[in-house]
Amino acid sequence: MPESFFKWIASSDRKRPHRLARPDDVKLRIAQLTDPHVPSDIPLLRRLRDLMRPHASASSLSHELSAISNELSQPYRRKRKIYTNLLKKALLGLRRLDVDHLAITGDLAHCGLASEFLEIKATLSITGWNRNNKLTVIPGNHDRFNLYERIPQDPMESFFDVVQARTPRVKALPGGVVLVEIDSNSDRDDDRHYMEKWLPNTVGKIYPEVLDFLEKQQGALLGSRIILLIHHHVSMDWYARKTTRDLGGLMNPAEGIDELLEAARLIDPHAILLHGHIHETMPVDYTYNNHMIGNPGGFAETLRMNIFDVNTNDEITMTQIELRS
Repeated sequence: MPESFFKWIASSDRKRPHRLARPDDVKLRIAQLTDPHVPSDIPLLRRLRDLMRPHASASSLSHELSAISNELSQPYRRKRKIYTNLLKKALLGLRRLDVDHLAITGDLAHCGLASEFLEIKATLSITGWNRNNKLTVIPGNHDRFNLYERIPQDPMESFFDVVQARTPRVKALPGGVVLVEIDSNSDRDDDRHYMEKWLPNTVGKIYPEVLDFLEKQQGALLGSRIILLIHHHVSMDWYARKTTRDLGGLMNPAEGIDELLEAARLIDPHAILLHGHIHETMPVDYTYNNHMIGNPGGFAETLRMNIFDVNTNDEITMTQIELRS
């Protein structure tokens, strides 16, 4: 029974029964998982070596301190096996819920290290999700920002097929639903955010190339249900703003969100946008510019996910669930 894996939290349809089984009129079921932040296992000697070696500048030392602080902040850092088992249970539970497709909206890794990508890839593979027709992954800022980048690491692309900042793409799912995959991180080669000297790329950005892409896709996608997948948040009025203090606006919404939603609206007036980045649970009835927005919060903190049911009338209902841990 699905209820042995998850408990029902809320639904965008207030009249819907509080059951998790897939309704008979649903033609497509999509799950959203965000910000799992698979933790690292960085040896203490490596941290000390990074700190003790000569530093060319104060910013270089600040980078090392930021890296160590980030690595220590993952709630399950000392319980990595437990956390992996929680992820496995959640992913197996999605199969019991008869989910057709899983979307992960960024920050699969915590420090952008190869060991983290391998860990979550193995977890997805062993639970049957690591297939293109079953899985869509969007890069998050922790995926793109290797906090130990002075020690070369394999990039996210070595482990997952993901988009780049200026080159979005679409993935057609059964039932007339189209996922629009967007990398909302700043372009690391040509437009790198100056604060990456100290902090991960916390400021999101939607480039004009993304808007041009959607405009060119209008004819082909008109009549489809559009679901936009990005990592960075779009608004600030739904969560406690304590995370924005003393950060100089680094946790502000992504640039270009209004333009992105307007471009999507010309294809689907009721386009949905799913994101992560902020590790707080977004209410299921939250909308921005009349568009449904979904963010179940960082998995390590909330153990929550969102389920999107597309019925035969092309109506989409969001249900929030929480893993029974």
